[in-house]
Amino acid sequence: MASAQEELEPREIAEFRAEVRAWMEANKPADPGFKLPQSFLEVESDRQFDFLRSWQRKVYEAGYLGLDWPAEYGGRGDVLKRQRVVSQELGRARAPFLVNVIGLQWAGPTILVYGTEAQKKRMLKPILSAEEIWCQGFSEPGSGSDLASAQARAEKQADGSYRVTGHKVWTTLAHKAKWMILLARTDPDAGKYDGLSFFLCPM
Repeated sequence: MASAQEELEPREIAEFRAEVRAWMEANKPADPGFKLPQSFLEVESDRQFDFLRSWQRKVYEAGYLGLDWPAEYGGRGDVLKRQRVVSQELGRARAPFLVNVIGLQWAGPTILVYGTEAQKKRMLKPILSAEEIWCQGFSEPGSGSDLASAQARAEKQADGSYRVTGHKVWTTLAHKAKWMILLARTDPDAGKYDGLSFFLCPM
């Protein structure tokens, strides 16, 4: 049964919703015979991870992921903002979640806005396809969610690269990740809330 919001949707959105809903009904994975986690924080085994990674790739290859990312970076260049419809229908179908959460929700959107052209071409499509998993390097021993107290340092080298020293904790899926979004202090003399930089760090 359609909600009141859905009844007011433009025709092209309603048609797309029906298309996605039918695809989900036909392609939602069967019970794999083992427990599936409910979030990326709960992935405990290789078979869980492999299952979820394959599911994300299938959603992407069907054309239902990266809809509002530019086509030249692996997306669909959709001006109708239909990605929200896919998210809603994934939830409605109680389908498995998309495992590359840090890439899809944090790294990718940041690269789209602030990344170089080379970074966009190199990094965005593998995020969508789950070819390359991302993790998050924010929390540190003794600082937890207080990001302003981060002590990991990044020092610029003669060749323009940065050398990072320090410790990160609670880095979910780090052992599966190709890249990390990393916060490190580039100006140790700045105030607590200043001098932090955001890095795309290879694992």
